[in-house]
Amino acid sequence: MSATPTRDYVTGTTLAAEMASFSSPAEQPEVAAPVKVGDHFPESEQLPQLKELNGRPAMITFLRHCGCPFAEKTFQTFRHLSDLHPDVLFLAISHSNPSDTDEWVVSVGGTGDVLVTTDPARTLYAAWGLGFSSFWANMGPMTLWKALKLGQEELIYNRPTKSGYRWQTAGSFAVDADGVVRWAYVSTGAADVANFEDGLRAVGKPSEELKKKTRRSSERRSIDRRSSDQRRSGEQQSGEQQSSEQQG
Repeated sequence: MSATPTRDYVTGTTLAAEMASFSSPAEQPEVAAPVKVGDHFPESEQLPQLKELNGRPAMITFLRHCGCPFAEKTFQTFRHLSDLHPDVLFLAISHSNPSDTDEWVVSVGGTGDVLVTTDPARTLYAAWGLGFSSFWANMGPMTLWKALKLGQEELIYNRPTKSGYRWQTAGSFAVDADGVVRWAYVSTGAADVANFEDGLRAVGKPSEELKKKTRRSSERRSIDRRSSDQRRSGEQQSGEQQSSEQQG
């Protein structure tokens, strides 16, 4: 169930954590090659949900740190699509710690139908091939401009970062009911938000826009059939009238 997002502000108590998000951890997990289409998903005890899909496909998104405006945009889009596709498992993974993740999720409107799990050690991120990215990819002028634009157009702003790392790469995947990856998207920078509708199409779930187009096409065909039936009916009545007049 979703709620109205709220605003948070950096305070003196969160400033230290904010600065820590710019650092790199002393211990880094070994990052595997990025998961690609055709691979079976990397199995892990941290994701028991993927072991019991029960005939459902799954959408998985690995988020940037809680507080990032692009993580918020990603999560809101993900949550919206989860409402539209109840027959798909939506799983979001955060590398911020559990309490900070819970607080952030509430502040951005709640979980909706999304299952949220945390991976502060980033071992899941590493297993799916998601390591750290560069300073330029995260703090370059284009990224900062897109963050400003996101705030102006959608009122999504930077929130306090209480845990997590700004350099962690985000990524998203679609897995079919057999556990095979059918769509993989590794973000090239902080502002690179995945198009989840591509992933839904890859597992046979039409996007919201495609559904609308299909409905419009079906409605047009229905109108065309009615018009054709009316023309035939009119032509038939006209023919019967002419025949009656000739007989008279």
